[in-house]
Amino acid sequence: MIYRDNIDIMADKYRDRLSTVCSHAGEVTYAELDRRSNALVHGLNDRGLVRGDRIAILCGNCHFYREMFWTAGKGGFGLVPVNTRLKPREMTYIINNAEASALVVTRAFLPVVEEIRASLTGIALFFCLDGPVEGTIFLGDFQQQYPTHRPEVPLERDDLFWLQYTSGTTGLPKGAMHTQGTAASLIEICHAEISRKGFYQEGTRTLQLLPSYSFSSIAFDLMYQWSGAPTVIMEQFDPLEMMRLIEQYRVTDCHIVPVILSFLLNSPEISNYDLSSLECITYGGAPMAPELVTRGIKHFGPIFMQDYGCSEAGALTFLDIEDHLPSGSTEKNRRLASCGKPFPGVDVQVLDESGNPVGPGEIGELTTKSDMVMQGYWKMPAETAKTLIDGRFYTGDLCTVDEDGYIYLKDRKKDMIISGGFNIYPFELESTLMEHPAILDTAVIGIPDDAWGESVCAMVVLKEGVTASEEELIAFMKSRLASYKKAKRVVFVEQIPRTLTGKILKRELREPFWKDRERKV
Repeated sequence: MIYRDNIDIMADKYRDRLSTVCSHAGEVTYAELDRRSNALVHGLNDRGLVRGDRIAILCGNCHFYREMFWTAGKGGFGLVPVNTRLKPREMTYIINNAEASALVVTRAFLPVVEEIRASLTGIALFFCLDGPVEGTIFLGDFQQQYPTHRPEVPLERDDLFWLQYTSGTTGLPKGAMHTQGTAASLIEICHAEISRKGFYQEGTRTLQLLPSYSFSSIAFDLMYQWSGAPTVIMEQFDPLEMMRLIEQYRVTDCHIVPVILSFLLNSPEISNYDLSSLECITYGGAPMAPELVTRGIKHFGPIFMQDYGCSEAGALTFLDIEDHLPSGSTEKNRRLASCGKPFPGVDVQVLDESGNPVGPGEIGELTTKSDMVMQGYWKMPAETAKTLIDGRFYTGDLCTVDEDGYIYLKDRKKDMIISGGFNIYPFELESTLMEHPAILDTAVIGIPDDAWGESVCAMVVLKEGVTASEEELIAFMKSRLASYKKAKRVVFVEQIPRTLTGKILKRELREPFWKDRERKV
């Protein structure tokens, strides 16, 4: 099966059901979503876009994301979600690297588009999603201008469906290539297991609050669509608005990152809302402290489930709802620190440096092989070869496995930092900081943060006779990179420890901050 087949099945099976609710489009049924996406494919074809062309999308959380995914799935286009929190120069790189032929935006982001328009080398067509604007083509007109019957586009499992960009250790974002086949497999594998647990029922109603461009949000949306569940979409996260929407729409399921649970539990308004409709809260994107999970269980009950995955390989493991008990045994409580067991049907192994599975208590790298794994990184064969070997993806996460098969994340082989669910790569910040005239040397690490999981810390060596303040350097980073990437703390040091070959000894820098913690991430 390919993703286009999934779309056709959903459209036929759930025609009269509500698909999405959002402030931009109001209430949209599956039948309406089907008709609108059909018209978009015909219209885009008429404008010269064909199977295999990449279409970049720059917009906030709204129904249009689902509409464009259906359009790409039916027309054989490769959709390129652009992180709206990036700086203009970062957006430009992604759009140009993807060799996108068209850019789809909402009016809110047109000022950014005008700023980078001249630098977009391959964009021939600019489309606006939510109104006619000079210099763009209004996609809403396509609903009246083009037929709404399903397009007949020959598609195969290996056809590119979407490029999910992640930051790279080289400082350049990498586009993980997902196909019609990997998207269909993600839906089938994950939905089969979660629905077996009793979720995705007739009355399921979901709330989408993570950014639409993120892999977690896209994967969550793909799975819940398959069950015909209506999705209420939050434009921007706010704890009070989240609780209001849960109460208003009697939301049953939502997917969060750990910091969101912290915001909810610490909100003095939480007792003023009826959140009793919640039946399942899945969390992922970053490790969650067992203490925070326990607080969540005490407040909401045993409705939590953890999933662990990545942009390149889909879902890998999950910690079952039965493992989230309000007062379990010592062993059960210990497992709250794990990322669970492999999804059924997914080959997950923790391997040592020789490629052999590790024994209980030994540390190895988490790897996976399944039909959800990406084809590779777009236009980066060397990077692909490092992480994708014989179809097996090497995550860079260092783990242990206990006697019962539960996997525990211990450290990272890569230097990536996860803060509030966002991936941050130190090389990018280090390269940016080295542009500051006062800095001689720098190293960026992740340090513990009770709210965000990790926060970014920059260790800085200043040039002799030159001064710079912490506030100045943080502002410098913020002016050049997305705000969530900037360091929250700057530590001035006399030198950065390095190996004889010049490699920064980051574990040595991190040790004082993490020394009293079992998990080093």
